[in-house]
Amino acid sequence: MEIRQYLLLGRKWAWLLILGLFLGGVFAYIFSMFQPIIYQAATKIMVSRAQDLENQGSYYYVYNDIQLAQTYSQIINTVPILQSLSARLGYEVDENQITVRQISNSQLIELSATDGDPNRAAEIANTLFRVFVDYNASLQDERYKSTEENLKAQIAQIENQVLTLQSELTQVNESTLETQRLQLQEQAQEIEKMLAAADTEVIQIETQLESFIPTPAVTNTPNPSWIIPTSTPVPVPTPTLSSVDQIKFKELQVRRDQLNEMRSLFQQAYGNILVLKQSSNLDPVLRQNQIQTTLALYQQIYSNLLSSYENVRLARLRSTPNIVQVEPATVPENPIQPRPLRNSILGAMSGLLLMGSAAFLFEYLDDTIKTPEDVNQALKLSVLGLIGDMNKTRDRDDKVGTGIFVLDNTLSPITEGFRTLRTNLDFACIDKPLRIVEITSAGPSEGKTTIAVNLAAIIAQGGRKVILLDADFRRPSIHKFIGIPNQEGLGNLFHDLSQLEQVMKHVENLPMQVIPTGPVPPNPSELLASERMGIILEKLKEISDVVVIDTPPTIISDAIALSAKTDGVVVIVKPGSTRIGAAQVMMEQLTWSGVKVFGVVLNQISSRNTHYYSKYSYYSSDYYRTKDHSRHVKEAGGEGGDPDKDYLKQDQVNHP
Repeated sequence: MEIRQYLLLGRKWAWLLILGLFLGGVFAYIFSMFQPIIYQAATKIMVSRAQDLENQGSYYYVYNDIQLAQTYSQIINTVPILQSLSARLGYEVDENQITVRQISNSQLIELSATDGDPNRAAEIANTLFRVFVDYNASLQDERYKSTEENLKAQIAQIENQVLTLQSELTQVNESTLETQRLQLQEQAQEIEKMLAAADTEVIQIETQLESFIPTPAVTNTPNPSWIIPTSTPVPVPTPTLSSVDQIKFKELQVRRDQLNEMRSLFQQAYGNILVLKQSSNLDPVLRQNQIQTTLALYQQIYSNLLSSYENVRLARLRSTPNIVQVEPATVPENPIQPRPLRNSILGAMSGLLLMGSAAFLFEYLDDTIKTPEDVNQALKLSVLGLIGDMNKTRDRDDKVGTGIFVLDNTLSPITEGFRTLRTNLDFACIDKPLRIVEITSAGPSEGKTTIAVNLAAIIAQGGRKVILLDADFRRPSIHKFIGIPNQEGLGNLFHDLSQLEQVMKHVENLPMQVIPTGPVPPNPSELLASERMGIILEKLKEISDVVVIDTPPTIISDAIALSAKTDGVVVIVKPGSTRIGAAQVMMEQLTWSGVKVFGVVLNQISSRNTHYYSKYSYYSSDYYRTKDHSRHVKEAGGEGGDPDKDYLKQDQVNHP
């Protein structure tokens, strides 16, 4: 569809678009008046991981921060945080009051809170930030809580063991050997427990480390025969890990190495304790040396435990992201709801869009002929004339009189349309003068009789002798337009052609004769197709220049039966009423009968649709004037003139 067609469509449905614009705006405004007053306050926070000197500034480091912000934006509006928020504020906060939005491709998160009180809206937003910080810190503490508690317990045990060994150094004599033996036995039991705990933790760490390495796919395909089996294990490829997983992987490896080192020290200390238990009869000096060696091992274990404890604390701090409030929420001054002006504009635009869609749907579903372009595309015919709606253009004070529009409104643009139709018919018959023309249509009530009467009159105004023949036995109406009786007419001529002069009625001041239908025969289709009808037409040609025949619509066979006896057919189409399918069926029937179709006349063009025909010069803004201009000219003292004077002179040259 071209832009011009869209503009024409918008002009046609302008009333509907304006109605949708108005109703949409009014309904939106009324709806806004019933909305509660709501204020909104927002705060912005920035999320980043703890400083990592190795990865700081790298692409993956920044990317992981953005991913972390996206994750946190999903966590903030969860039930535990909302419950903590409500408990801290002292009043219930609904999840619909909270809106969390990550600012695109950044580490920033916007927290919005709505409430009927502007102060409470700002309070909810700022308190939500603090609640989330505390909640996130508690989550990170839970991850390392058990490890830190185990390390604290082990450090306390080693401290007790060191104190015990230090006291033994001052009491190395025979009287205390039995007491020392019991103490060594208790120390050995404690060492066994710590060894078991270390073994268990090493197994857990190994399992976690294996989860970072993908399991190779199981296949049943046998190895090729040329591959020699080897006992060397196939190396496992290093997995591709994210920055976060790499940090966890390294932390687990460091912890595993520390545990293995402590296990070795535990085993050495355990061996020394066993030696001390069995050396009760040794020299005190030698025994003192063994106690000192065991004490040195315990001190080294103590140092390793302290180092592990500090590493766990650092890992907890490193894994806890930094959450900073970039922009605190302030008390809003204006509510976000209702907004009558904005809602009215949006409602008006929605109404316009809705009505525009409806208009486009109506046009799409409308299968009627509306424009000359539709005629050319659907019927492959040219448009001979464009005739306006005469019923709306007639003067209210016009008398019924002859009922011929072109005689009562000589200067009307509609009359000018008939003159154009007359000229186009002459050009359509340039090789052979037009003698008999049939007027028909695809369906009833499309104005073919009106066109036939006024076309005959406009041709007669050009100086040619015209006979207007009413061949519509189904619904005869020409006699009503002319104002003559219908007792005698065409039906009488089938019985006695000599009655021709008797049935013809003369139109005053015009070289025009009218033959009504007269009595209706029982078989009009057969009569119109008979040789007798051909003889009648030949007789009419002898006494006239042009014969204009009004026939029924082509849905009745009368028009098709008569068309073969004429020079051609003029098809009447009512824009917006004649359906394309019916018009195409009519064209198929006329084509089968072998008759020539001169073209199409678009009749009863509504004032709403004149924009479709604006390229025709006589369709101007005063197309639908209701006063006869020739009468105004006469009332003003002018002559009135004869608009067909020049045409008559030229017509006498063409038709001597």
